[in-house]
Amino acid sequence: MAIIRTVDVRKSFGELEVLRGITTSVEQGEVVCIIGPSGAGKSTFLRSLKQLETITSGKIFVDEELFLHKENDEIVENVSKLEQKRLQLEMGMVFQQFNLFPHLTALANVSLAPIKVLGRSKAEAEEDAMKILGQVGLADKLDFYPSKLSGGQQQRVAIARAMAMHPKILLFDEPTSALDPELVGEVLVVMQELAESGMTMMVVTHEMGFARDAADRVLFMCDGVIAEDSSPEEIFTNPKNPRTRQFLNKILQG
Repeated sequence: MAIIRTVDVRKSFGELEVLRGITTSVEQGEVVCIIGPSGAGKSTFLRSLKQLETITSGKIFVDEELFLHKENDEIVENVSKLEQKRLQLEMGMVFQQFNLFPHLTALANVSLAPIKVLGRSKAEAEEDAMKILGQVGLADKLDFYPSKLSGGQQQRVAIARAMAMHPKILLFDEPTSALDPELVGEVLVVMQELAESGMTMMVVTHEMGFARDAADRVLFMCDGVIAEDSSPEEIFTNPKNPRTRQFLNKILQG
């Protein structure tokens, strides 16, 4: 079953069309990595799924339910506010910047949304948060504030925070791009473990090794379109599109 499906999704900022008809889907348990040059529309596409960007036209389905249909910047059909909130909670998102609350400990950052949004008791939410922080290797950092954590540790708290809502899919928007190079590995290990556990994931990344090793499918985006959609093996050893070949030659040799 497709957790997310899009049909001809378009997004314009004024005269600039950033997404030019994105049709794709992510099946349950699938890991899809999105690669491509800066300005290709990768992050805009991911953000549009969570409605952090408003699409200009197209259809977005979540759990095979029509989430939103727009044409020419006008809503044709969408779900009720209550249903929209429910479907949005199916998607967890991890950003480039960690966006942690500086005045809250790691434990409080992770347990806050389940308490406030899902209505869980503090004890239940904290028990779950402790378990998830253990999964991301931070069992000994529960009472640490963000300022006392490294960038890699902060991003792992951010991943734990997204996991604590128990979404059906995790969306990652270049989760390692704000990290010092020596801290990238610890975040990728957590993401690799999530992938291996069967978590459905959509990942915008510049980490080609992760895309090659963890993805079931790789999408190459450029100029607001999906220029190639194939297995990692096909993309990295025998790309069909000249733009894909050009991009990978530059990245892998650079």
